[in-house]
Amino acid sequence: MSVYLHGQYWHYDFVLKGRRFHGSTGQTTKRAAEAVERTRRLEAATGTGPDAGDWTLDEACGQYWDEVAQYKRSADGLKRQLQVVSACIGKNTKLREIDARRVQEAIAKRRGMNLRPHAKSARRRKPGPKLPPRVPTDATINRDIIDCTLRPILRRARRVWGAKGMPEIDWGALRGRETKGVVQEYTDAQVDAWRNQLEPLPRFWLDVLFAYGLRFGELWFSPDAVDADGRRLTIEGRYRKYDEILTQPLRADHARILAAMAGQARADQREHVNTFDYWKLADLLRAAAKRAGITTSRVIHGVRHHAGTRILRKTQNLKLAKDFLGHASIVSTLRYAHVHEDEIREAINGMSRHSPDENATLSEIQKQSGT
Repeated sequence: MSVYLHGQYWHYDFVLKGRRFHGSTGQTTKRAAEAVERTRRLEAATGTGPDAGDWTLDEACGQYWDEVAQYKRSADGLKRQLQVVSACIGKNTKLREIDARRVQEAIAKRRGMNLRPHAKSARRRKPGPKLPPRVPTDATINRDIIDCTLRPILRRARRVWGAKGMPEIDWGALRGRETKGVVQEYTDAQVDAWRNQLEPLPRFWLDVLFAYGLRFGELWFSPDAVDADGRRLTIEGRYRKYDEILTQPLRADHARILAAMAGQARADQREHVNTFDYWKLADLLRAAAKRAGITTSRVIHGVRHHAGTRILRKTQNLKLAKDFLGHASIVSTLRYAHVHEDEIREAINGMSRHSPDENATLSEIQKQSGT
């Protein structure tokens, strides 16, 4: 039988009358997968395949992974999201049974799930005290239950897999309200106070965050990422939020220190230049910020916002700011464009040669106009 193991599930792959049939069996054992494969062969030969609406969510997730999800740059995250939605809806639920009520129930269930810490962070975290529950935001729930899983799967079931009689779902009515991100900027006094609360090594990593606007998780890069001669840092996609490679020019002093750290990491056969545990460094930076009187939310990620705001104000170049922050889309960079408002207003005032007197009132303007 032509079945093979791919990830968690067994898949079938055969050719009949010049046409290829392949996909996930939705089974985790070879014997069960072979039974599904025999059924698929019979259905292909007789043209009596089942309506995709009768597929279980587990089968649909496997098929979606096989055809679409595994090829996306966010494949690791999608795998986790498919597991989450299966747990919230029920893996044996048929696709045609998924209506607005079931989606709402899944959203409520996801809201109560504690998935902390994230998989990327968990690999770096040493055993310690149990962390408090990480309450998911509406944005996270929207992605896990709707945007990245159910909506694309059900759409593909109708348009590609031929599912019939599927319930209509008003996704907009089910989505949680996502709060708009706040762009933070620290004063020079706050930056100095924060730095003064840290020992030299964690202070260096805070300086790197302020200088280059890296995401906190991007501080754990490989020794090969540091090019001391070229004074640049090249962070591979697997160390970043997305798959794009980020190349960042370095200051001379940072390049020298990072090169020394990279050499020590090679000598110690470490995977990362950074010697800190992820959560240890995060705790140090947060505690120092608190001692410095900085109480804003997401205080560490705020450093990235600070760097993006400063570089955009300095250069007034969105494309440069996009490359500096390593954004996949300039739409993400546009959130920092508010810093230009004062500069734009000043420029408008300078260009307006025939504007009314700045102290003029509406009645005076109307009187001069004869209205």
